[in-house]
Amino acid sequence: MLPALFGSDRKIFYGWYIVAGGIVINMLSGGLVMHSFNFYVAELKSEFMWSATLFGVAFMITRIESGVLGPIQGWLIDRFGPQTMMRFGLLSTFIGLLAFSQLNSQATFIGFYFVVAIGASVGGFMTVSVAVVTWFERKRSRALGFMSTGFALGGFMTPLVSWLIEDFGWRNTAIASAIILFVVGQILATLFVRRPQDRGLMKDGEPPPVDGSASRVLQQGNEFRHRDFTVREAMRTKAFWGLALAHGAPLLVVSGVFVHFASLVIEIEGLTVVHASLAYTAMNVAQLIGQVGMGYMGDRFSKRALLIPAMFGHAGAAVMLAFAGSFEVVMLAAIINGLAWGSRAPLITGLRADYFGASNFGKIMGWSSIVMSTFMTIGGFLSGVLFDATGSYTVPFVVLGVGALSGVLWVGMSGRPRLPGVRVIGASGPLSRAQPIAMFRPNRPAANPSARSATQRSGIER
Repeated sequence: MLPALFGSDRKIFYGWYIVAGGIVINMLSGGLVMHSFNFYVAELKSEFMWSATLFGVAFMITRIESGVLGPIQGWLIDRFGPQTMMRFGLLSTFIGLLAFSQLNSQATFIGFYFVVAIGASVGGFMTVSVAVVTWFERKRSRALGFMSTGFALGGFMTPLVSWLIEDFGWRNTAIASAIILFVVGQILATLFVRRPQDRGLMKDGEPPPVDGSASRVLQQGNEFRHRDFTVREAMRTKAFWGLALAHGAPLLVVSGVFVHFASLVIEIEGLTVVHASLAYTAMNVAQLIGQVGMGYMGDRFSKRALLIPAMFGHAGAAVMLAFAGSFEVVMLAAIINGLAWGSRAPLITGLRADYFGASNFGKIMGWSSIVMSTFMTIGGFLSGVLFDATGSYTVPFVVLGVGALSGVLWVGMSGRPRLPGVRVIGASGPLSRAQPIAMFRPNRPAANPSARSATQRSGIER
């Protein structure tokens, strides 16, 4: 553990402070907003007698919003930096929660919840992920794995939120949540320095090159890439779409569990909401284990190979839930789904950064979110429609499981992409014994020496 957290001078690498800040921000956002949504729904249904359809529509709108705004959000993160976008997102969440506490109609509920969802998205997972990817490369998977634990840890805050709602009312709880998230978030946002170079550091806390020319340490042994992909170049590769589909397919099961898990468990004879909460807690614990464990393994072994068991895990858990008839089966399915859930996110996010680089990662991830949000929306909506049509959760969860299993195919088509337009030249004489030189565009025009022609290089050697 300690070698991973310390740099060569035995001081804690600043990037780990960013990871820690991301954990807390994701935990507060997940615990006070996302995981707590069901408790607010119960209170609103009781007070206003609104239909369940209204809340389903609100959830679907927020998923669509996440997909549509993904590319814009990614561009803004790359343009203005994670810290600026995080402060804006936290402010939006703060305003949305304060307004939410004063709602009195269905229209205001949807409008205010929409503002909260935008803030949680802009100030949450994607923004933190871009920051972590920028600060880490060799230890990227474990850093993303640690950062991802925040959302799972937020699930353990739901008992506190439910107690506050019961004793102090949902309006006061929303106000308190807004204040806590805004104050703590704004303080932690100061940690999110844009690049390691802004603090005189290198990625992963590595020492600077001896000759001081950091620009020469640019993936010298990588035959696939000598600079980062642009967004257009990335979207023209099979790897981009394969990773987006592989990220999205398991979200069919995640959204189905998120919306219908408690209802599914209660329908099993002899089981109650207490059993559902115990199984859901076990799933959160398994998710934490998957995030941390697979974060380490992703830096040591092939991320693509490790993704295959995660896809089978989501599919198997869905089928088990479809035919579950006892608490033991429900608990086992919850644990398997939690392990798969926790393993998948840091692996795919790390693999996307390994393939395309960190320079345009926000925009690339933003465009990927359109595909991911589509699956998330379809999963929750389709499972509800199939349940209404069949009167059982068997068919819905079998369908979701088959959809998640397709992720194996998408991982298979996600081989490492080759940067388009790279021309590799050979040479005679001393250069013939050297590693081939890629001559295309400099990785950083402002930092790299300008590209020289083959004739100039040969003249220098002679």
